[in-house]
Amino acid sequence: MRIFNFLKNNNPQRLKTAEQRKIETEKLLKSLNIPFINHLPQIEEENEAKIRKPQEIAERALILTYLSYISEVPEEKENVIDFLKSHTLWDKVSPDEKQLFQKEKLTNQEMINISWRSEAIWILLWTINKVERIELPIEQVEIEEIISKLPDFLEDPKEFIDSSIIRPTSEILDFSDLTYRLHWATRNSDLDGKEMPTNLNSSIAFERHYAINWITFYADEWDEITTDT
Repeated sequence: MRIFNFLKNNNPQRLKTAEQRKIETEKLLKSLNIPFINHLPQIEEENEAKIRKPQEIAERALILTYLSYISEVPEEKENVIDFLKSHTLWDKVSPDEKQLFQKEKLTNQEMINISWRSEAIWILLWTINKVERIELPIEQVEIEEIISKLPDFLEDPKEFIDSSIIRPTSEILDFSDLTYRLHWATRNSDLDGKEMPTNLNSSIAFERHYAINWITFYADEWDEITTDT
């Protein structure tokens, strides 16, 4: 189910309060028969929110994509690292990611964790207007869809980065609030051993929550992001 219309602010001049945002999200969840709790806190107020620069988000999407690529094609590792260094992206790679890029052989769990990051990449691309629509966290994004939004392999990423435009803060916070409460719903189902509401995927919800919390500065560094619910 598409949630794009919910995230599209029809009146960008109106500053929505955190409480209004929470009420609207809960109304949507109720209409979708997705459980929520009233006492789950609000997210930040719109006039206090900090949002990453679109160029920084574009760079992060590229880094995660190339990490995913070398996990599948390890023989390209040196070429990819050289590419990242030549385009001033290597300094933006997190400490944990540098270890993965440079590791001789990734474990199966590390490869699985990296592959799930495709869901975070999709959200990063949405926030910089490279992806138009977001759906509920049910179906995994296809890697071909991600690749179609990015420069060709080892192609100069300057135009891609420079052309990135951030979505309105209100839309990003609407998505953040919704993702926060969807992640709670999946965690609650896991803890209670209940069937997942509306077939929500807890791993997709987690990756989306991680990405949007980075975009909205829940911590300064990628490796330090938390996804509390």
